[in-house]
Amino acid sequence: GKEGVERSGSGDGSSALPRRRTVREKKMNDVYGFPLRSPPAMMLGEGQDKSAEEKRRQCDEDEKHYRKKWEKEWPAPLKGVVPKLSTDPGGGGSGGGGGGAFGGVAAWLRFRHLKSMCRQGVPAPFRRVVWYEASGAARIAREESAHVQYGLLSSDGAEHENQIELDLPRTFPDHPWYQSEGGQSALRRVLVAVSKYCKDTGGYCQSMNYIGAFLLLAMDKEEEKVFWVMVCVIREKVLSSTWSKHLSGCLIEMDTLGTLLRKREPRVAQHLEAIGCDVSYFSTDWFLCLYCKSLPSETVARIWDSFLLEGPKVLFRVALAIIKLSKKQVLACTNPGDVLTTLKGAQSALHDRCKLMDLAFNGLGSLPIQKIQKYRSRSKLEVDTTLSKRGSYGKED
Repeated sequence: GKEGVERSGSGDGSSALPRRRTVREKKMNDVYGFPLRSPPAMMLGEGQDKSAEEKRRQCDEDEKHYRKKWEKEWPAPLKGVVPKLSTDPGGGGSGGGGGGAFGGVAAWLRFRHLKSMCRQGVPAPFRRVVWYEASGAARIAREESAHVQYGLLSSDGAEHENQIELDLPRTFPDHPWYQSEGGQSALRRVLVAVSKYCKDTGGYCQSMNYIGAFLLLAMDKEEEKVFWVMVCVIREKVLSSTWSKHLSGCLIEMDTLGTLLRKREPRVAQHLEAIGCDVSYFSTDWFLCLYCKSLPSETVARIWDSFLLEGPKVLFRVALAIIKLSKKQVLACTNPGDVLTTLKGAQSALHDRCKLMDLAFNGLGSLPIQKIQKYRSRSKLEVDTTLSKRGSYGKED
């Protein structure tokens, strides 16, 4: 388990209340063991001039109230988990809908309560259980348990085993556990299992290593639960072709983000177009690594608190919020390289997870999944046409 956390009861995802004990955290490391770094002031977005540690402490204070609320209500919030938010094969959970879609008004209200609590942040000791249940991973594991065994899937022999071996030492090189044999072995087993199980959607793809590595840290290194969460993400939370041979799902999402940017931040969109900076230049990792590689781990965890429950619209809300936070700096850029440098610096400094998520959920207006699906449909036509002209479109996409 994660340093500084103990749990009562069994380790099978039961609803026993986690117990926390105080452990002196290493100076300049975050809760998941990543070193904290403060980039140069010129690379920070508006309002990001505080030190990383100061912003983290402020967020911790802001989240204390909600942590107490989780502890007081536990495990009742998990009653808000619904069987499946959407059967849409393209986009995963819708994060909305009427009472009928949830089996009645009472179930819908319970879901809304869980959604609210997840948006306020799931305390780190609860994430292992909440993510496993709220994502739908526990449901899939129960459905598949009769004929799927993680131990067998995670053994050697995957089609993409060579690529996985190459990616292991490259994954989070600044995290000591992933430079150890134990960390790399755990990540190898998860990725091999995912590669085998999800071979119909392309198997393993570079970028999945960051997702698996982040989940192992956030979910107390419980490999089998991490495996099922990754399966759930691939099957239900993102476009099924996101990690296909030609990454067509990722291309669709980036084009959709471009549409949203033109409608929500037209001045930024016009400026990017004027200097020749396509959205894909800076958003590829957002949709391939699901922010795991781009932002501080504690901020990523807050995104995943909601993403695993609500689905893909959270990814778009966060993308728009990141751009909005750096709007002034982006508008001052004169070429694509400057934009990439500016956004990279702003992202690495986004330790103020409370500010980011408040803007994402309360500062952007309505963003229903139905609207995203509409834009996605248009983007899919454009991506299909582009790939067909290249002669690179295949069965995998």
